[in-house]
Amino acid sequence: DWLRGQGFTFQRASWLERIHANGGKPIFGETPLKAVSEPPTAEPAPAPAAEPVRSVAPPRATPAPSAEAAAALEKLIAGAKGYRPLYQMLETAIRGAVHEVALAPRPGYISYGGPGEFAAVTLHPSEVRLGLDLGDRPFDAQVQKAKLKGPGPGITHMVVLTDARQINGELLGLIKAAHERINKQL
Repeated sequence: DWLRGQGFTFQRASWLERIHANGGKPIFGETPLKAVSEPPTAEPAPAPAAEPVRSVAPPRATPAPSAEAAAALEKLIAGAKGYRPLYQMLETAIRGAVHEVALAPRPGYISYGGPGEFAAVTLHPSEVRLGLDLGDRPFDAQVQKAKLKGPGPGITHMVVLTDARQINGELLGLIKAAHERINKQL
C-alpha cells in the first residue's frame, strides 16, 4: 500500500514486495518464495486471532483439487505474473461472498461454479479480468461487455481489475448477483 501511495502501479509494487520477501533476490521460477506470494494450499490455514471487520462471510472449505487440476490452476495463475496477489485477493473475496464455490481450470480461464458457472477469470500480465453472468444488466464504466477468451456466451459482463481497491462491496454484490441468477435457475 505504501508503494502504491508513492505512485507505483499495483504490478510493480507487488513485484518489489515479492523481491523483498525473497531476501532481495530477483524472483525466477526456480526460487522458492516466502508467504507473500505462495499460492493457496489445499489445507486450511489456522484462523488469525483477530479478523478485520469485513462485509463477507468467512470462506468455507472446498474439496482439494486433483493433482492435474491443481497443476492446471497453477499454470493459469502464473500467467498473472505481478497481478498474482490481486488474483489471490479476488479468489479469497469470492470464496467469502459465495459459499461452496468450486474452481475449475478450463482452457485459458478459471471457472467459478456453485454449482452452475456464474463467473470466469482470465489472468494477464497487465490485468485480471473477471467475467460474470449478469444477463441483461446494463453496461457502465465499471461493468463492460465481456471480452474473455474461453468462457461461453453465458458470461455476459466483465470487470477489469488492476488495483486491490476495486475488490469492494460493489464488486462483491455483482458476484453474488451472478451466482444467485445462475444457481436459482438450477
